[in-house]
Amino acid sequence: MRKLRKLVFCVIMVLSGSAFAQSGSYEEFLLSGPEDGSKLLNYYFEPFLKGVGYGFNNGWYNTAKPHKTGGFDITFAANFALVPESDYTFYFDPAEYNVTELAGGSDNLLPTIAGGSTSSYLQVVEPITGTDQVVATYPSPDGLGEEVPLFKHSVPSPIIQAGVGLVKGTEIKLRWMPSFNQEEFSFKYFGIGGLHSISQWFQTFKDRPIDISAFFGYTNISAVYNIPPGFIDGSNQRTEFNVNTFTFQALASAHVSVLTGYIGIGVDSFYSNLGVRGTYIIYEGDPILGDIVIDEAIDIESSGNYEFRTTIGLRLKLAILTLHADYTFRNYDTITMGLGFSFR
Repeated sequence: MRKLRKLVFCVIMVLSGSAFAQSGSYEEFLLSGPEDGSKLLNYYFEPFLKGVGYGFNNGWYNTAKPHKTGGFDITFAANFALVPESDYTFYFDPAEYNVTELAGGSDNLLPTIAGGSTSSYLQVVEPITGTDQVVATYPSPDGLGEEVPLFKHSVPSPIIQAGVGLVKGTEIKLRWMPSFNQEEFSFKYFGIGGLHSISQWFQTFKDRPIDISAFFGYTNISAVYNIPPGFIDGSNQRTEFNVNTFTFQALASAHVSVLTGYIGIGVDSFYSNLGVRGTYIIYEGDPILGDIVIDEAIDIESSGNYEFRTTIGLRLKLAILTLHADYTFRNYDTITMGLGFSFR
């Protein structure tokens, strides 16, 4: 049941948040206390926080030509932000931590959420004069790639959106899903974008199969996972995730028969945050460490500000059916694939 819950949580958080590892869980980093635990969580989740930021800035378009007035499309796409090999693991430097060290025989390179499996263990010690007494030992979590193929060195982000043609070569795009609220999971998903034809204002492009447009897009996703009781004593334990993304691009496309090639050049910004909320009683009444309580204390975040990006793609349109794929070059290169139904 626990693995099933993790997998369901992973799928939901692909839409909106975070994910569990399959050997050990990220909550076990909390055994290292608020300061050490926060560092470990940050290293572990950093590729995910970057990947969703980059991913949800993709999948907005497959042509630079806006719909005619009243025209519309419904598009489903999947983005895969490719995690660089340098972010598959992180180096455990003992000098960074106060009460956490590697157990004997463990590797200093530990997997991030985008990495593979590990047999390494971490241990929490009491700094007693002349010796260190181990008070807890736990496995370093595996990356998700071992049991969830979608996370094999990439961070997926699925897209559901609609585009509607307005007037004067302008199109509005909307991303939305009904809010999901269950005892353990909840999420919200919303995005808005705009596409405006620049080429319509220049006689040079009249009757030519070339379109040039300006585009912007904004996406917001928030999610909450309520951690089941029993692992660590406390109350109101949960993980909260938020991501905001913004992109501004100049687009160009050219079509020949049923094929359309397109390119986008612009900048991306994103901010993503993962918070471990609630109260966690780590070592109640410990004679050396005392009561270590984490109370609304841990936040990890990632951001990218006005990073340059270039997208190159191809669309196939058969009657109302569209199939498209593109590749975006940036810090986390991103592959996008999608299908849709387009009218006018």
